[in-house]
Amino acid sequence: MSCKLAFANDVFRAVVVLAAVTTAHAQAPTQQLAPSGARPADSPSFDVASVKLHSGVVTFSSDPSVRGRTVTGKACTLLDLVTYAYGMRYDQVSGGPSWADSDHYDLDAKSEGQGVFTTAQSRQMVQALLEDRFQLKVRREMREAPVYALVVGKNGPKFKAAAPDKPKSNFVRGSDKGLHMEATHGTMAQLVDQLSFTAGRPVLDRSGLTGEYAYTLDWFPANRIPPPELDAPSMFAALQEQLGLRLEPSKGPVERLVIDHAERPSEN
Repeated sequence: MSCKLAFANDVFRAVVVLAAVTTAHAQAPTQQLAPSGARPADSPSFDVASVKLHSGVVTFSSDPSVRGRTVTGKACTLLDLVTYAYGMRYDQVSGGPSWADSDHYDLDAKSEGQGVFTTAQSRQMVQALLEDRFQLKVRREMREAPVYALVVGKNGPKFKAAAPDKPKSNFVRGSDKGLHMEATHGTMAQLVDQLSFTAGRPVLDRSGLTGEYAYTLDWFPANRIPPPELDAPSMFAALQEQLGLRLEPSKGPVERLVIDHAERPSEN
């Protein structure tokens, strides 16, 4: 696995997920969600894009990030680019060539015009770039897999409904001491997507809570070993003590992305 799986990357993807949350899927397990490589014909694409094999030893890497109308990434693997483009975790992606997580590329892509790219727009454009430069073909599936079910504890939730007059402010920040999340208008869908990145398995919302809420959560990821000197609550303890919620082991439908074909990109 590439160096993207370092704690700093967990934090980065956590922020992206909270900013651009996806909703839970209700399709039956093993259902194919889209034909290989299918995208809307009018999907946006970059005006200019450079994808070059990273030279030298990889000492630092960064996922694609948006600045205005430019998207850049340093020492990204194909797997890094795919997980970003399709909003997936690494454990949701399978298939692909042997070099998908060992070859590293530098990305520099932009489009003319006004305005700033949204995360959704940048993802669509990176999808188009992957199809063009890497000849990428993928398909989505739903498969039955081990999950955690987010449920309400026996004493009920410990947070309140969002205040209508309070500005929306949902964010995550992290350090070597753990993660801190605050939401003034947060949903359970946002919470489970966030938790899925640090729980060690997908988290599905079975809380029955459908509104917007104000909550704060501090925890150390369940899929990482905390330093011996760190006194931080585990994800499971934090959810119960701070939010009145529980994670129960279960099984459920999990979306997966299968890479059917990919080629090394030609020189720019």
